[in-house]
Order: sequence, then structure tokens, then C-alpha cells
Amino acid sequence: MNFYFIPFAGGSEISYNPLVNILSSKGHNCYQCSLPGRGRRFKEDFLETVPEMAQDIFLQIKDKLIENNYVLFGHSMGALLTTHVLALIKEHNAPMPQYVFLSGRGGEIKRPSPPYKSEMDSATFRSELKKMGGIPDEVFNEESIMSFFEPIIKADFKAIESYEPIDVTLYGLKVMVYYGRDDDFSLEQVACWQRISTQKISCKAFDGGHFFVLDEREAIIEDMLLQINSGVLLK
Repeated sequence: MNFYFIPFAGGSEISYNPLVNILSSKGHNCYQCSLPGRGRRFKEDFLETVPEMAQDIFLQIKDKLIENNYVLFGHSMGALLTTHVLALIKEHNAPMPQYVFLSGRGGEIKRPSPPYKSEMDSATFRSELKKMGGIPDEVFNEESIMSFFEPIIKADFKAIESYEPIDVTLYGLKVMVYYGRDDDFSLEQVACWQRISTQKISCKAFDGGHFFVLDEREAIIEDMLLQINSGVLLK
């Protein structure tokens, strides 16, 4: 099975390594999509909108897609981007995924509202990032590293905060949504992901906050492979 990982805010082509390393050890092919302005593409200009990001990602993977033989996984901003990538897959009649796994974001269609994280001063912004987790203390405590990553993450938040919501529904799309019990959105918001598929979606909670997906990687990989190998999503 081929796994395509869609980046979260500030993410690069190595951000999903905790999951990718496990999947690769089990013989699966993994591709971590990258965006301009970070990682190996750090010399490229940031993309300013979610549709531009999604188009960039679609172009990275479109020639690699095999019908019903790949999975899309998107966490947080990556979940949002995944819906836009799915719309492009549908628009271009590209092969459809066997499964879509989303995490760390509710599925309701709405425009973000103030206060916008992208407009916060550095101290306030970093405080918000600290609450979300996902950044090791040694990174937070190293000013040179934070000064490098802060503009990247802010650029991604700006794109999220200014995006125009789209509504896409795909026939028979199999969707599993993972969420952290301590994250800051409700089960009702998680259930709103039903909007992207005519088939009943499934949801599963894990201990942890926004970046539970990295902390609970072993359990998440186990569940993903269970869904794929069984051919059905658990209720």
C-alpha cells in the first residue's frame, strides 16, 4: 500500500517520520508531501492560499496514484488540505484512494474567526504553539531555530485563516477520523467530516492533545493497517 502524507502547519518532508518509519519497516511505501519555504524547498516562496497549496501537493502525487492502492493521511492543516486535494482528484478524474485518514481537525465548513494566530506578536504566538504541542522543548529553547520556523508556521496559519471553504462529496469514499481527547474541538465537529463522503465515516479517539498523532503513533498505525487489511472501517 502507498501512503501519502499531507503536511500540517510548519511541516516538511520529514514531519511524519515517526509514522513513516513504522510503516516503512512493515514494507509500505510512504511519500511525505512538501510545501515551498521549508525543508528541501526552503528557497522557494511560501504559498499564500490553501488552494495553491493543494494544487502543489496534487501535482506532486498525481502521476503516482493507483486506483484503490493508496491512502491519504492529513493531520490538522493537512486534513483541510486533503479535502482540497480530493476535489482536484475528482476534477481531474485521477485514481481514487482506498482510504482517507484525517486527524486533528473538525470537519465543519466555516471561515476562521479572530484572533488570528498569524497576526500575533512573537511571544503570544509561541505561547499558542506551546499549548498545541508537537514542538520539542529543545527547539522552543533555541532562539535561532524558533526564529527560522516561526515565519514558516505563521505563513501556513495565514493561509488557513484566509481560505474560502469548499464543499466536496465523493461517492463511497472510506474515511476514518482520529482525534485527541484533549484537543480543542468537539465530537460533533469531528462528525462533520461526514460531508466529504456518501459512505458513513468512522471516528476514533486517542489520549492526548493536538499532536496525539505523533505520541500515539504505534496505536494509530496498528488501527490504520487493521482498517486497510480488513477492507472495512470499524464502527
